Amino acid sequence: MLSIKSLAPKIGIWHGSLMSVVLLIAALPCAGQTVPLPAELTFLTKYGQPYRMTYEPWAEVQMPGEPWGSDGVGKLVRGKHWQFPVIVPGAKDGDAVWAIMKPAFLNNGWTTVREWKVGGLLLWMHYSKGSVEAWALLGTGDPERAGVEMVEIAPLPVTLTLTAPAATPEVIKPATGDFPYLGPIPGSKFRSSVADPTPYWVTPTGASQPELISPGSIDKAYIQPEGLSNSMFRIVYHDALTKAGWTIVDERMGADVAVSAHYTKNGRNIWASLHKNIDGYDLRVADAGATTKDLSADLARNCHVAIYGVFFDFNKSTLQPASDPVLQEINSLLTKNATLKLEIQGHTDNVGGDAYNQTLSEARARAVVAWLTQHGVAANRLTARGYGKTVPVADNRTDEGRAKNRRVEIANPQCAAKGK
Repeated sequence: MLSIKSLAPKIGIWHGSLMSVVLLIAALPCAGQTVPLPAELTFLTKYGQPYRMTYEPWAEVQMPGEPWGSDGVGKLVRGKHWQFPVIVPGAKDGDAVWAIMKPAFLNNGWTTVREWKVGGLLLWMHYSKGSVEAWALLGTGDPERAGVEMVEIAPLPVTLTLTAPAATPEVIKPATGDFPYLGPIPGSKFRSSVADPTPYWVTPTGASQPELISPGSIDKAYIQPEGLSNSMFRIVYHDALTKAGWTIVDERMGADVAVSAHYTKNGRNIWASLHKNIDGYDLRVADAGATTKDLSADLARNCHVAIYGVFFDFNKSTLQPASDPVLQEINSLLTKNATLKLEIQGHTDNVGGDAYNQTLSEARARAVVAWLTQHGVAANRLTARGYGKTVPVADNRTDEGRAKNRRVEIANPQCAAKGK
């Protein structure tokens, strides 16, 4: 499978000392100052001065984050999210702040879950009263200042239902409309749509460079609804895509959010990348199946066809599951033409020595043959041959050229004289 990166934690308590936590929260922009304190934290005004408050209507937060939330410690919570520093007048050091703030929480309905006193002071707490449940972190380490982060448990305020891609490819208008199987979040406004002729890339697990999937893609952009946080965007699409049969292959969240997904059911091979920034988001789709749908015609015309989207473990011949849709297209070609015999070719770029590339290309060609025979193709209809870096189809001096050269090809030996 493709790599799934760990999500970058939200701004808050995640590394270094607690002094750095408090300073970081204090450095947040002032845009959220008018946000009121939640009811379960109003007592804080008796002990200090909350300021520079930031608020997300809904977020997913690991509480606490690293390094404290490790070895099974911590909880992933979802709901309304507040972060802010509190000035505690007269508290001359972190211990003095602690002596004031910790009892303030415990005397107002909060209970201690865990306490840390390494590199500063950190208190992880829980609140439950009536229908309200919340989790909070209190951190100190700086004179006259504490850092508070709280999540009040709440359901996702918006949901999205996606229709799974059909067995018959849908008609998609490059310049207008939504994708039929990847629509916008409710409340979003359509901004633009364009067909992008540049190649679409995916980076396999452990690889240092991307691989070519499709010669182009379609990108549809939207203005996001008010209050759509990064966490909300990620979770809404993660859940909707998963329920519709997609596989989430990559998720990254920081100042922006990026989600990558792959759909391989119903004979389809569709890749999608979703990207959210501060005021909008893009949905990009590459239908890789569309580039292999004419394998028979391409093979008859050219005697050989380059097949992209066959993934191997880095520097190995082990096929990754994400390759299955492309390999199934080759399988279907052979099933429909019972007399067809194919040479499965492995090709590399020019990185590495001749002998190494030759050996790797041969092993990868044999791996594809093994997959096909395991899926019902008679072994006497297939031969495997590696060409190493001897038959480039693009300039090896560029990343794009090398990606095009790293490929599997199928060839009909009966018309090999026309070229491979």
